Amino acid sequence: MRFLAEVAHKHGIPITWGIEATSARAFAKDLTEWHASHGGEVTLMVDIAPIWGSGTDSSDLIKSAEHIVTMREKLPDYISSEKDRLQRAIEWANPIVAGGMQKNHVLLYALAQVGFAGLWGYGWGDRADDGCPFGCFFPSVDRHNFCGASTSRIVGIPHTSLLPPQTPLGPKETEDTDFQAQVLNGTAQQAFDCYAANAGWNRWLAYIQRIDAVEVASLTSEQLNRLDTYLAYVSEAPETQIMSLPDVVRSRQAIGEQTQPTFLLTDTEMEGEEEVSTTSDKSILSYYDTECQLVFEEGRMEPIRVTNYISPPISSRNGAEVNLPQIEQFRPSRSRSQLRMQFTLESTKAMPYGLAVWGNHAGLTLAASNAQEVTWLDNQLLFVRVNLQAGKNEIEVVLTI
Repeated sequence: MRFLAEVAHKHGIPITWGIEATSARAFAKDLTEWHASHGGEVTLMVDIAPIWGSGTDSSDLIKSAEHIVTMREKLPDYISSEKDRLQRAIEWANPIVAGGMQKNHVLLYALAQVGFAGLWGYGWGDRADDGCPFGCFFPSVDRHNFCGASTSRIVGIPHTSLLPPQTPLGPKETEDTDFQAQVLNGTAQQAFDCYAANAGWNRWLAYIQRIDAVEVASLTSEQLNRLDTYLAYVSEAPETQIMSLPDVVRSRQAIGEQTQPTFLLTDTEMEGEEEVSTTSDKSILSYYDTECQLVFEEGRMEPIRVTNYISPPISSRNGAEVNLPQIEQFRPSRSRSQLRMQFTLESTKAMPYGLAVWGNHAGLTLAASNAQEVTWLDNQLLFVRVNLQAGKNEIEVVLTI
Protein backbone atom coordinates (compact mmCIF):
# COMPACT_ATOMS: atom_id res chain seq x y z
CA MET A 1 0.00 0.00 0.00
CA ARG A 2 2.84 2.38 0.84
CA PHE A 3 4.67 1.59 -2.41
CA LEU A 4 1.47 2.28 -4.37
CA ALA A 5 0.67 5.44 -2.43
CA GLU A 6 4.17 6.81 -3.00
CA VAL A 7 3.97 6.30 -6.77
CA ALA A 8 0.38 7.54 -7.16
CA HIS A 9 0.73 10.58 -4.90
CA LYS A 10 3.81 11.71 -6.82
CA HIS A 11 1.47 12.27 -9.75
CA GLY A 12 -1.34 13.87 -7.75
CA ILE A 13 -3.56 10.78 -7.88
CA PRO A 14 -5.69 10.12 -4.79
CA ILE A 15 -6.35 6.43 -4.13
CA THR A 16 -9.68 5.02 -3.04
CA TRP A 17 -8.78 2.07 -0.83
CA GLY A 18 -11.07 -0.95 -0.60
CA ILE A 19 -11.07 -1.82 3.11
CA GLU A 20 -12.95 -4.42 5.13
CA ALA A 21 -14.19 -3.31 8.54
CA THR A 22 -12.13 -6.01 10.31
CA SER A 23 -8.84 -4.66 8.93
CA ALA A 24 -9.61 -0.93 9.09
CA ARG A 25 -7.88 -0.33 12.44
CA ALA A 26 -4.60 -1.80 11.20
CA PHE A 27 -4.48 0.67 8.30
CA ALA A 28 -6.06 3.67 10.04
CA LYS A 29 -2.87 5.68 10.60
CA ASP A 30 -1.65 5.48 6.99
CA LEU A 31 -5.11 6.02 5.52
CA THR A 32 -5.64 9.08 7.70
CA GLU A 33 -2.33 10.55 6.60
CA TRP A 34 -3.07 9.93 2.92
CA HIS A 35 -6.58 11.36 3.27
CA ALA A 36 -5.19 14.58 4.75
CA SER A 37 -2.30 14.95 2.31
CA HIS A 38 -3.73 13.71 -1.00
CA GLY A 39 -7.50 13.30 -0.62
CA GLY A 40 -7.47 9.51 -0.32
CA GLU A 41 -10.83 7.85 0.35
CA VAL A 42 -12.08 4.47 1.51
CA THR A 43 -14.58 2.04 0.06
CA LEU A 44 -16.23 -0.39 2.45
CA MET A 45 -15.74 -3.93 1.17
CA VAL A 46 -18.64 -6.14 2.17
CA ASP A 47 -19.05 -9.90 1.91
CA ILE A 48 -22.70 -10.90 2.09
CA ALA A 49 -22.09 -14.60 1.40
CA PRO A 50 -22.07 -15.76 5.06
CA ILE A 51 -25.39 -14.03 5.74
CA TRP A 52 -26.98 -14.77 2.39
CA GLY A 53 -26.38 -18.50 2.47
CA SER A 54 -28.07 -20.63 -0.20
CA GLY A 55 -31.71 -19.65 0.37
CA THR A 56 -32.39 -18.43 -3.17
CA ASP A 57 -30.77 -21.52 -4.70
CA SER A 58 -33.83 -23.50 -3.70
CA SER A 59 -36.16 -24.69 -6.44
CA ASP A 60 -39.04 -23.92 -4.07
CA LEU A 61 -40.26 -20.51 -5.19
CA ILE A 62 -42.03 -19.86 -1.90
CA LYS A 63 -38.84 -20.52 0.11
CA SER A 64 -36.83 -18.34 -2.25
CA ALA A 65 -39.32 -15.50 -1.88
CA GLU A 66 -39.28 -15.84 1.91
CA HIS A 67 -35.48 -15.80 1.89
CA ILE A 68 -35.42 -12.57 -0.10
CA VAL A 69 -37.84 -10.95 2.36
CA THR A 70 -35.61 -12.04 5.25
CA MET A 71 -32.50 -10.68 3.52
CA ARG A 72 -34.18 -7.33 2.89
CA GLU A 73 -34.54 -7.10 6.68
CA LYS A 74 -31.08 -8.42 7.65
CA LEU A 75 -28.73 -6.93 5.08
CA PRO A 76 -29.30 -3.23 5.91
CA ASP A 77 -28.49 -3.93 9.57
CA TYR A 78 -25.39 -5.93 8.64
CA ILE A 79 -24.04 -3.27 6.28
CA SER A 80 -24.84 -0.53 8.80
CA SER A 81 -22.91 -2.39 11.50
CA GLU A 82 -19.92 -2.87 9.16
CA LYS A 83 -19.97 0.83 8.33
CA ASP A 84 -20.06 1.70 12.04
CA ARG A 85 -17.06 -0.56 12.69
CA LEU A 86 -15.13 1.13 9.89
CA GLN A 87 -15.96 4.58 11.22
CA ARG A 88 -14.92 3.67 14.75
CA ALA A 89 -11.52 2.66 13.38
CA ILE A 90 -11.18 5.62 10.98
CA GLU A 91 -13.00 8.59 12.43
CA TRP A 92 -13.04 10.74 9.26
CA ALA A 93 -14.37 7.95 7.06
CA ASN A 94 -17.91 8.33 5.74
CA PRO A 95 -17.98 5.86 2.86
CA ILE A 96 -20.66 6.30 0.20
CA VAL A 97 -19.26 3.54 -2.03
CA ALA A 98 -19.32 -0.14 -1.10
CA GLY A 99 -17.42 -2.91 -2.83
CA GLY A 100 -18.27 -6.54 -3.19
CA MET A 101 -17.99 -9.47 -5.54
CA GLN A 102 -21.32 -11.14 -4.70
CA LYS A 103 -24.10 -8.82 -5.81
CA ASN A 104 -27.85 -8.98 -6.19
CA HIS A 105 -30.82 -6.64 -6.19
CA VAL A 106 -31.31 -7.05 -2.42
CA LEU A 107 -27.78 -5.77 -1.80
CA LEU A 108 -28.59 -2.69 -3.88
CA TYR A 109 -31.72 -2.14 -1.79
CA ALA A 110 -29.77 -2.55 1.46
CA LEU A 111 -27.01 -0.14 0.39
CA ALA A 112 -29.59 2.52 -0.46
CA GLN A 113 -31.27 2.04 2.92
CA VAL A 114 -27.99 2.64 4.75
CA GLY A 115 -27.09 5.73 2.72
CA PHE A 116 -24.60 4.37 0.18
CA ALA A 117 -24.61 5.78 -3.35
CA GLY A 118 -22.28 3.46 -5.28
CA LEU A 119 -21.38 -0.22 -5.64
CA TRP A 120 -17.90 -0.96 -6.99
CA GLY A 121 -16.78 -4.30 -8.44
CA TYR A 122 -18.87 -4.99 -11.54
CA GLY A 123 -17.17 -7.29 -14.04
CA TRP A 124 -18.10 -6.84 -17.70
CA GLY A 125 -18.35 -10.43 -18.97
CA ASP A 126 -17.86 -12.01 -15.54
CA ARG A 127 -20.33 -14.82 -14.97
CA ALA A 128 -21.78 -13.29 -11.78
CA ASP A 129 -22.45 -9.93 -13.47
CA ASP A 130 -22.94 -11.13 -17.05
CA GLY A 131 -25.09 -8.69 -18.98
CA CYS A 132 -23.94 -5.58 -17.11
CA PRO A 133 -22.57 -2.60 -19.10
CA PHE A 134 -18.87 -1.91 -19.48
CA GLY A 135 -19.07 1.42 -17.64
CA CYS A 136 -20.93 3.15 -14.82
CA PHE A 137 -24.71 2.70 -14.80
CA PHE A 138 -27.79 2.73 -12.59
CA PRO A 139 -28.78 -0.91 -11.97
CA SER A 140 -32.38 -2.05 -12.15
CA VAL A 141 -34.23 -2.52 -8.86
CA ASP A 142 -35.00 -6.09 -9.98
CA ARG A 143 -31.68 -7.25 -11.44
CA HIS A 144 -28.29 -6.03 -10.29
CA ASN A 145 -26.72 -6.70 -13.73
CA PHE A 146 -29.37 -4.86 -15.80
CA CYS A 147 -30.00 -1.24 -16.56
CA GLY A 148 -33.65 -0.28 -16.46
CA ALA A 149 -36.18 2.51 -16.28
CA SER A 150 -36.86 1.61 -12.63
CA THR A 151 -33.43 2.10 -11.09
CA SER A 152 -31.97 1.52 -7.64
CA ARG A 153 -30.31 4.98 -7.56
CA ILE A 154 -27.06 3.21 -6.71
CA VAL A 155 -24.27 3.86 -9.24
CA GLY A 156 -22.80 0.57 -10.45
CA ILE A 157 -19.03 0.90 -11.02
CA PRO A 158 -16.78 -1.52 -12.93
CA HIS A 159 -13.86 -3.07 -11.03
CA THR A 160 -11.65 -1.88 -13.88
CA SER A 161 -12.22 -0.36 -17.31
CA LEU A 162 -11.77 -2.89 -20.10
CA LEU A 163 -11.78 -2.84 -23.88
CA PRO A 164 -14.27 -5.02 -25.79
CA PRO A 165 -11.58 -7.42 -27.10
CA GLN A 166 -10.47 -8.02 -23.50
CA THR A 167 -13.75 -9.71 -22.66
CA PRO A 168 -15.21 -12.60 -24.67
CA LEU A 169 -18.74 -12.67 -26.10
CA GLY A 170 -19.56 -15.37 -23.56
CA PRO A 171 -19.20 -15.09 -19.75
CA LYS A 172 -16.00 -16.14 -18.05
CA GLU A 173 -15.40 -17.64 -14.64
CA THR A 174 -12.73 -15.25 -13.35
CA GLU A 175 -12.09 -11.54 -13.43
CA ASP A 176 -9.76 -10.10 -16.05
CA THR A 177 -7.88 -7.95 -13.56
CA ASP A 178 -4.37 -9.34 -13.88
CA PHE A 179 -2.12 -6.49 -12.83
CA GLN A 180 0.87 -7.71 -14.81
CA ALA A 181 -1.15 -7.90 -18.03
CA GLN A 182 -3.03 -4.65 -17.58
CA VAL A 183 -0.44 -2.18 -16.38
CA LEU A 184 2.99 -3.63 -16.91
CA ASN A 185 2.69 -4.63 -20.58
CA GLY A 186 0.88 -1.49 -21.75
CA THR A 187 -2.66 -2.89 -22.03
CA ALA A 188 -3.96 -0.44 -19.44
CA GLN A 189 -2.43 2.51 -21.31
CA GLN A 190 -4.12 1.34 -24.50
CA ALA A 191 -7.43 1.13 -22.65
CA PHE A 192 -6.96 4.63 -21.25
CA ASP A 193 -6.16 5.98 -24.74
CA CYS A 194 -9.32 4.40 -26.08
CA TYR A 195 -11.54 5.84 -23.34
CA ALA A 196 -9.95 9.27 -23.79
CA ALA A 197 -10.59 9.12 -27.55
CA ASN A 198 -14.26 8.25 -26.88
CA ALA A 199 -14.87 11.11 -24.45
CA GLY A 200 -15.90 13.46 -27.26
CA TRP A 201 -19.13 11.67 -28.18
CA ASN A 202 -20.15 10.76 -24.64
CA ARG A 203 -21.85 13.15 -22.24
CA TRP A 204 -19.99 11.46 -19.36
CA LEU A 205 -17.40 8.68 -19.38
CA ALA A 206 -15.28 7.33 -16.52
CA TYR A 207 -12.07 5.34 -16.69
CA ILE A 208 -11.53 3.12 -13.65
CA GLN A 209 -8.16 1.55 -12.81
CA ARG A 210 -7.94 -1.22 -10.22
CA ILE A 211 -4.51 -2.01 -8.79
CA ASP A 212 -3.98 -4.77 -6.22
CA ALA A 213 -1.66 -3.56 -3.47
CA VAL A 214 -0.61 -7.13 -2.72
CA GLU A 215 0.80 -7.45 -6.24
CA VAL A 216 2.58 -4.09 -5.98
CA ALA A 217 4.54 -5.40 -3.00
CA SER A 218 6.21 -8.04 -5.18
CA LEU A 219 7.16 -5.77 -8.10
CA THR A 220 10.79 -5.39 -9.14
CA SER A 221 12.37 -1.96 -9.54
CA GLU A 222 11.86 -2.16 -13.29
CA GLN A 223 8.19 -3.02 -12.85
CA LEU A 224 7.71 -0.17 -10.38
CA ASN A 225 9.19 2.15 -13.01
CA ARG A 226 6.61 0.88 -15.51
CA LEU A 227 3.83 1.58 -13.02
CA ASP A 228 5.27 5.05 -12.45
CA THR A 229 5.41 5.68 -16.20
CA TYR A 230 1.80 4.58 -16.65
CA LEU A 231 0.45 6.75 -13.83
CA ALA A 232 2.48 9.72 -15.11
CA TYR A 233 0.99 9.21 -18.58
CA VAL A 234 -2.58 9.09 -17.27
CA SER A 235 -2.20 12.06 -14.94
CA GLU A 236 -0.61 14.29 -17.58
CA ALA A 237 -3.10 13.57 -20.38
CA PRO A 238 -5.18 16.66 -21.26
CA GLU A 239 -8.43 14.66 -21.05
CA THR A 240 -7.82 13.55 -17.47
CA GLN A 241 -9.84 14.82 -14.54
CA ILE A 242 -8.62 12.75 -11.62
CA MET A 243 -11.29 11.72 -9.10
CA SER A 244 -11.76 9.43 -6.15
CA LEU A 245 -14.53 6.84 -6.46
CA PRO A 246 -16.91 8.91 -4.27
CA ASP A 247 -16.35 11.87 -6.61
CA VAL A 248 -17.04 9.63 -9.61
CA VAL A 249 -20.38 8.73 -8.04
CA ARG A 250 -21.25 12.36 -7.28
CA SER A 251 -20.27 13.44 -10.79
CA ARG A 252 -22.46 10.73 -12.30
CA GLN A 253 -25.42 11.60 -10.06
CA ALA A 254 -25.11 15.26 -11.03
CA ILE A 255 -26.33 14.55 -14.56
CA GLY A 256 -29.40 12.59 -13.49
CA GLU A 257 -30.46 9.23 -12.11
CA GLN A 258 -30.88 7.41 -15.41
CA THR A 259 -28.21 5.50 -17.30
CA GLN A 260 -26.83 7.70 -20.08
CA PRO A 261 -26.29 6.48 -23.67
CA THR A 262 -22.63 5.45 -23.65
CA PHE A 263 -20.33 4.62 -26.58
CA LEU A 264 -16.97 2.87 -26.68
CA LEU A 265 -15.36 2.53 -30.10
CA THR A 266 -12.07 0.69 -30.40
CA ASP A 267 -10.54 1.96 -33.62
CA THR A 268 -7.00 1.05 -34.57
CA GLU A 269 -6.74 4.16 -36.73
CA MET A 270 -7.86 6.86 -34.28
CA GLU A 271 -5.70 9.87 -35.02
CA GLY A 272 -3.22 10.73 -32.32
CA GLU A 273 -3.71 7.50 -30.40
CA GLU A 274 -1.56 4.40 -30.15
CA GLU A 275 -2.89 1.41 -32.01
CA VAL A 276 -5.37 -0.47 -29.85
CA SER A 277 -4.56 -4.15 -29.37
CA THR A 278 -7.53 -6.24 -30.49
CA THR A 279 -8.18 -9.88 -31.23
CA SER A 280 -8.88 -8.95 -34.85
CA ASP A 281 -8.09 -6.10 -37.18
CA LYS A 282 -11.69 -4.84 -37.05
CA SER A 283 -13.00 -2.03 -34.89
CA ILE A 284 -15.61 -2.83 -32.26
CA LEU A 285 -18.42 -0.50 -31.15
CA SER A 286 -19.95 -1.20 -27.76
CA TYR A 287 -22.98 0.80 -26.64
CA TYR A 288 -25.44 0.79 -23.76
CA ASP A 289 -28.36 2.82 -22.47
CA THR A 290 -31.31 2.30 -20.13
CA GLU A 291 -32.91 -0.30 -22.40
CA CYS A 292 -30.12 -2.32 -23.99
CA GLN A 293 -26.47 -3.04 -24.65
CA LEU A 294 -25.30 -3.52 -28.25
CA VAL A 295 -22.00 -4.70 -29.75
CA PHE A 296 -21.05 -4.11 -33.39
CA GLU A 297 -18.17 -5.31 -35.55
CA GLU A 298 -16.71 -3.04 -38.21
CA GLY A 299 -18.32 -3.56 -41.59
CA ARG A 300 -21.59 -5.00 -40.20
CA MET A 301 -24.60 -2.76 -39.75
CA GLU A 302 -26.46 -5.18 -37.48
CA PRO A 303 -25.20 -5.80 -33.94
CA ILE A 304 -23.39 -9.06 -33.25
CA ARG A 305 -24.74 -9.05 -29.69
CA VAL A 306 -27.88 -7.57 -28.16
CA THR A 307 -28.49 -7.47 -24.41
CA ASN A 308 -32.14 -6.64 -23.84
CA TYR A 309 -32.86 -4.97 -20.49
CA ILE A 310 -36.58 -4.28 -20.93
CA SER A 311 -37.97 -7.41 -22.64
CA PRO A 312 -35.32 -10.13 -22.31
CA PRO A 313 -35.99 -13.70 -23.37
CA ILE A 314 -37.87 -15.74 -20.77
CA SER A 315 -35.57 -17.14 -18.08
CA SER A 316 -32.60 -15.19 -19.45
CA ARG A 317 -30.24 -14.23 -16.62
CA ASN A 318 -28.08 -11.95 -18.78
CA GLY A 319 -30.65 -10.52 -21.21
CA ALA A 320 -28.87 -11.87 -24.30
CA GLU A 321 -31.05 -12.14 -27.40
CA VAL A 322 -30.43 -15.28 -29.45
CA ASN A 323 -32.40 -14.65 -32.65
CA LEU A 324 -31.16 -11.25 -33.75
CA PRO A 325 -33.14 -9.36 -36.40
CA GLN A 326 -31.28 -8.94 -39.69
CA ILE A 327 -31.58 -6.32 -42.40
CA GLU A 328 -33.71 -7.71 -45.21
CA GLN A 329 -33.32 -4.69 -47.45
CA PHE A 330 -30.96 -1.72 -47.40
CA ARG A 331 -31.81 0.95 -49.96
CA PRO A 332 -29.41 3.91 -50.06
CA SER A 333 -30.04 6.68 -52.57
CA ARG A 334 -28.39 10.01 -53.31
CA SER A 335 -29.61 13.26 -54.72
CA ARG A 336 -27.68 16.48 -55.17
CA SER A 337 -27.96 17.53 -51.52
CA GLN A 338 -29.31 14.46 -49.70
CA LEU A 339 -28.33 10.92 -48.73
CA ARG A 340 -31.37 8.75 -48.00
CA MET A 341 -30.95 5.39 -46.25
CA GLN A 342 -33.88 3.00 -45.91
CA PHE A 343 -33.73 -0.22 -43.90
CA THR A 344 -36.25 -3.06 -43.71
CA LEU A 345 -36.02 -5.50 -40.79
CA GLU A 346 -38.24 -8.30 -39.56
CA SER A 347 -38.42 -8.89 -35.81
CA THR A 348 -40.16 -11.66 -33.90
CA LYS A 349 -40.80 -9.34 -30.95
CA ALA A 350 -40.72 -5.74 -29.82
CA MET A 351 -37.18 -4.98 -28.65
CA PRO A 352 -34.51 -2.27 -28.40
CA TYR A 353 -32.08 -2.36 -31.31
CA GLY A 354 -29.58 -0.31 -33.27
CA LEU A 355 -27.66 -0.03 -36.52
CA ALA A 356 -24.10 1.08 -37.22
CA VAL A 357 -23.49 2.70 -40.60
CA TRP A 358 -19.70 2.58 -40.86
CA GLY A 359 -17.92 5.27 -42.80
CA ASN A 360 -17.32 9.00 -42.83
CA HIS A 361 -20.54 11.04 -42.65
CA ALA A 362 -18.92 14.16 -41.24
CA GLY A 363 -20.22 17.31 -42.87
CA LEU A 364 -23.75 15.92 -43.21
CA THR A 365 -26.61 16.78 -40.89
CA LEU A 366 -29.83 14.98 -40.06
CA ALA A 367 -32.75 16.14 -42.20
CA ALA A 368 -35.36 13.52 -41.23
CA SER A 369 -35.60 10.14 -39.51
CA ASN A 370 -38.10 7.88 -37.78
CA ALA A 371 -35.34 6.41 -35.59
CA GLN A 372 -35.23 7.05 -31.85
CA GLU A 373 -31.79 8.67 -32.10
CA VAL A 374 -29.09 9.25 -34.72
CA THR A 375 -25.57 9.92 -33.42
CA TRP A 376 -22.34 10.79 -35.24
CA LEU A 377 -19.18 9.21 -33.87
CA ASP A 378 -16.89 11.75 -35.50
CA ASN A 379 -15.88 10.50 -38.97
CA GLN A 380 -16.02 6.83 -37.93
CA LEU A 381 -19.67 5.86 -38.21
CA LEU A 382 -23.31 6.82 -37.83
CA PHE A 383 -25.18 5.13 -34.98
CA VAL A 384 -28.93 4.67 -35.41
CA ARG A 385 -30.87 3.69 -32.29
CA VAL A 386 -34.32 2.18 -32.91
CA ASN A 387 -37.04 0.33 -31.02
CA LEU A 388 -38.31 -2.49 -33.20
CA GLN A 389 -41.90 -3.69 -33.23
CA ALA A 390 -42.98 -7.27 -33.85
CA GLY A 391 -43.17 -7.86 -37.59
CA LYS A 392 -41.78 -5.72 -40.39
CA ASN A 393 -39.98 -2.49 -39.50
CA GLU A 394 -39.20 0.31 -41.97
CA ILE A 395 -36.46 2.68 -40.83
CA GLU A 396 -35.40 5.78 -42.71
CA VAL A 397 -32.55 8.22 -42.19
CA VAL A 398 -32.14 11.27 -44.43
CA LEU A 399 -28.92 13.27 -44.31
CA THR A 400 -28.29 16.57 -46.00
CA ILE A 401 -25.29 18.75 -46.73
